[in-house]
Amino acid sequence: GGQDFIENGDRRCNESYGELLPTWLVSGFPYLCNIFVANREGILGVVGYFSLRLFSEVVARICILSTKDASQQNNHNQLRHKRLFIMSSVLWAAHLCLTVGVQIPNSRRSTNASFILWSLSHNTSLLCLIHYVMTRMPAAENGNAYAPQILEAVNRFGLAVFLSSNILTGLVNLTVDTLHSSNGKAMFVLSIYLALVCGVALLLDNVFKKEKVN
Repeated sequence: GGQDFIENGDRRCNESYGELLPTWLVSGFPYLCNIFVANREGILGVVGYFSLRLFSEVVARICILSTKDASQQNNHNQLRHKRLFIMSSVLWAAHLCLTVGVQIPNSRRSTNASFILWSLSHNTSLLCLIHYVMTRMPAAENGNAYAPQILEAVNRFGLAVFLSSNILTGLVNLTVDTLHSSNGKAMFVLSIYLALVCGVALLLDNVFKKEKVN
């Protein structure tokens, strides 16, 4: 099927792809077919990630943007948190139906429906937890959400944090056998990795603190 083709198929175009790809592409344009087959995860993944982007917009409109008309800030925060909790529960239930009921495993390479639902469920749950903590911290006044420095730092320097995290990911892949690491070793590496990424964000935030715009 399509998922097996994306994950396990040959990297060069051949006649066996005649059932999955158009005949005119396989036979008439073998060079283009080779380019497509060699880069199929990235090309076909555009559909999955674009769908993820659209579904994220729907979640934001239902859970966050639609609560702006609440009359009081406290009621506004409670409504937002309730909707985030319900949405995350619904998404996890749908993900469970696909992975356990229909037996469709998560696949980042094919960006299938299970992976999209897992991404939505995971991030909505994190957003719900962060919102809950932020609105109940001592620094939150009059019900307004208080953002810790690390969140503001990541928001300010998103590109720099993204680039540094990718460099660190490459260093980890070069120095650690991630496929055969134990759970304890994996958690240790992830903890160091996250600490370094957060450290970069906080360092940039402190260095350029004077340039903040009020």
